[in-house]
Amino acid sequence: MEKIIIIAHGSPKKEVNNLDSMVEELAIVLGKKVEDIKYAYLKYGSPSVDEAITECVKEGAKRIIIHPFFLSSGSHVSFDIPKIIENIKKLYPQLEVFCTKPLGKSKKLVYVIKDLIEENLERVS
Repeated sequence: MEKIIIIAHGSPKKEVNNLDSMVEELAIVLGKKVEDIKYAYLKYGSPSVDEAITECVKEGAKRIIIHPFFLSSGSHVSFDIPKIIENIKKLYPQLEVFCTKPLGKSKKLVYVIKDLIEENLERVS
């Protein structure tokens, strides 16, 4: 069984920690059950990354794909998340764990920015 965890930084403002609707849409796009995609916050917010991982393992995950919901490979992506993955592999040696590149590494992101600019221009016109 495969699970996906979307990891975001999180904010002390609880109202902006709202990845649940995005995860629901992602499940539809990927053709997965919504319960197979989790979200977690590194610094602020709940669930924590450890909580999300534990939940995946309890649900029988054999593979976890981690996606850092970050624009660049800053310290969280370059150091914190790899350390978390290293610890997961020590705790659960039978578990396969993979990590995608952060959002900013995708060349498709320019099209998202283009769409947002065009939407704004349409509202102004």
